[in-house]
Amino acid sequence: MYFYCKEQGFSLFELISIIVIVAIICLISLPFYHDWMQKQEFRSIHPMIQQHVSYARSQALARRTTVVICSSESLIQCEKNTWHKGIIIFTDRNKNKQIDDGELILLKTEKNIKYGTLTWIGSASSRDVLTLQGDTGLPRGSPGSFYYCGHHDTDNNTRYKIGRMATLNKEPTEKC
Repeated sequence: MYFYCKEQGFSLFELISIIVIVAIICLISLPFYHDWMQKQEFRSIHPMIQQHVSYARSQALARRTTVVICSSESLIQCEKNTWHKGIIIFTDRNKNKQIDDGELILLKTEKNIKYGTLTWIGSASSRDVLTLQGDTGLPRGSPGSFYYCGHHDTDNNTRYKIGRMATLNKEPTEKC
């Protein structure tokens, strides 16, 4: 009817050629995807730890009570070595480093760290948690360090040392 209109669309050959090119690009980029995702995750760890420590410190000072940062998968009770799943910050009036009735949960953060592990190695008095005192907002003694260990790229293995003034110092580490 309209002879001046040319049919528009792709031929089967053009369509298969495009699909093959896209598949080749995907296969080439796939190994780099996990490295890129680990770098993105690694970049988010330092600000996340800094924000949680700063928040806990300010709450300890404002409320004049001991504040504890602990790991949790369920976000209900503290659990050992689940820092890659979640973090709870709560007031600890009886100083037993566990969430009890009447203690206020200040913050729950769900984390899903997939491309590495986040662990805490604390001092002898606070092996599994980070405790900030209500009178100063600071940890007592030598509080400990967070360790991020990447699964794919070991260059991202980092120690985040919590100083006596609740400052966060970042340094590469071989300990993983």
